[in-house]
Amino acid sequence: MMIMSAVSFAIMAAFVKATLHSVEVKAFSRQIVSCIFILAIIIYKRYPIIPKKRNYLKLLLRCFFGTLGIYLYFYSIDNLLLANASMLTRLSPFFVTIFAFLFLKESINKTTWMIYIPMLIGCILIIKPNSNLFNPASIYAIIAACSGALAYIMIRLMGKDENVYTIIFWFTVFSSIIYFIYARRDLAVIEEVKYLNLILIGLFGLIGQIGLTVSYQISKASYVAPYSYFYIIFSGILGYILWSEVPDMSSIAGYILIIISYLILMEKNKG
Repeated sequence: MMIMSAVSFAIMAAFVKATLHSVEVKAFSRQIVSCIFILAIIIYKRYPIIPKKRNYLKLLLRCFFGTLGIYLYFYSIDNLLLANASMLTRLSPFFVTIFAFLFLKESINKTTWMIYIPMLIGCILIIKPNSNLFNPASIYAIIAACSGALAYIMIRLMGKDENVYTIIFWFTVFSSIIYFIYARRDLAVIEEVKYLNLILIGLFGLIGQIGLTVSYQISKASYVAPYSYFYIIFSGILGYILWSEVPDMSSIAGYILIIISYLILMEKNKG
């Protein structure tokens, strides 16, 4: 399920990059399609649609950070190599650990902090802040990862107190409204709307989200999480096939450092 999720997210990212509409239009398409499908699942399965009152603020924050994260993620896809954007936005698990330490008071030992050093070096190798190859969109990709991590923290705070489909539904409703407010002018003046591309962005994003959610539900996070990095491989392959994108050696070294750091961290958490 996690590998299926990784393939779906990579295909979605390729359609995002290939579709020549504004970020707002593509993000709206991503969320409104998911919203419709999730609502159908809720009605069919008779899941609760109204969240518990004690979770209102947490759910609102989850929606806000998730909405910001998707927008910046799509922006980075449009302005970076597909593999670079994919890699930098995959930093969410590291930020989850840090935010859990700051907000949930979860302990982090010295060994874990040491693991973050090669991850930080890997980011610098990809971003190249002091070179002519620096692209400000790299910073947006990292902020997207931070936003995603904060959204996950809100989900963790709600725990099993709230149905997962209820959380996803309200997130898609909230983000669809926000994106539509900003996208409506573009939608009104676009002469040729590539509806199929926009629908496929939403469809593959939804498949990826469901695969991700189910994989975490049926297995330990420490087992399935490393498989999410297949997303980087698939994105790199699609970037090469469709746009002849080839990351430089510095970026590849950065990928390796980040992935190795993450795998070590997951292995340590198993113990």
